[in-house]
Amino acid sequence: MRCLAPLVISAAAIFAAACAPNAPAQPLVITPQIFSVTINPPPSPTASPTPMATPTAIPLAARVNGQPIPLSAYQAELGRYLRTLPGPLDPNDERDRQTLAQLQEAALEALIEQALIEQEAARLNIAVSEDQVAAELAIVKAQIGGEAQFQAWLVATGQTESDVRAQLRLELLTGALREQVLSTLPRTAEYVHAYHIVLATEREARQVLARLRNGAQFTALARSLSLDESTRPAGGDLGWFMRGGNAILWPEVEEAAFGLQVGETSDVVPSPIGYHIIRVIGREVRPLTELDAAHLQARAMAEWMDGLKARAQIERFIASPS
Repeated sequence: MRCLAPLVISAAAIFAAACAPNAPAQPLVITPQIFSVTINPPPSPTASPTPMATPTAIPLAARVNGQPIPLSAYQAELGRYLRTLPGPLDPNDERDRQTLAQLQEAALEALIEQALIEQEAARLNIAVSEDQVAAELAIVKAQIGGEAQFQAWLVATGQTESDVRAQLRLELLTGALREQVLSTLPRTAEYVHAYHIVLATEREARQVLARLRNGAQFTALARSLSLDESTRPAGGDLGWFMRGGNAILWPEVEEAAFGLQVGETSDVVPSPIGYHIIRVIGREVRPLTELDAAHLQARAMAEWMDGLKARAQIERFIASPS
């Protein structure tokens, strides 16, 4: 499955598509349910009455808290997603159809999230100046190799400088909001250092647990019997981990480990991969690791966006991909 660009992107990452500047534009397969908003011209200041102009209907892709997202904006966003692909999509290929459906959904969600970010920034009186955008744009142009190369990239990717400025403005707004969201996150957490042995059946696990209670060495049994190949060479060492952190642990194992004091051994703990016996050898509050901090930050941002969506009135007018 082809990866989609995240909502929050760095200035350099915006131009990742430049790696494949010759990728052909893809046809847009869109089945919108056409809705529209009507824009009436302002009344004439003159005294003499004039015939009212015919209102202009703008097809919409979505509406967020009353703010319209034109269908044309959705088509342009989807086109940018399609241009990042290495080649054209085959409408007769099931995987390509699934890819297109995912791109359609991602493009619409990106525009909805952009509207929510802009609305939240306005609510909090957070603004981005043109000087800030210009400074970021200068960095981007320098990274690409200068004005000529930048203009060539715009042509190759079907964008305008205004498009890039809008992306940079959104990134700056998101960055400012991100600082507020993350300002309350903790910098430390309680960690435990644990070992485990994984067995295939509860019966085997209880036999090993009996051997441990009779004085058998934990690490020796882990090296000879544990099914976890990633920790077996180190005697079942899971290392230091926090509750709900970046470590890829089974919730049952994590919960059991945090229920033990230093030196204690758990009862048999079932998980999707087998039956665990856990021993904790260390427990302390320590600074978050870089990976744990990044994990908590990503989760906080996702929950923040989920909260904005839950509180918003979002109308989607693009038919859901089948």
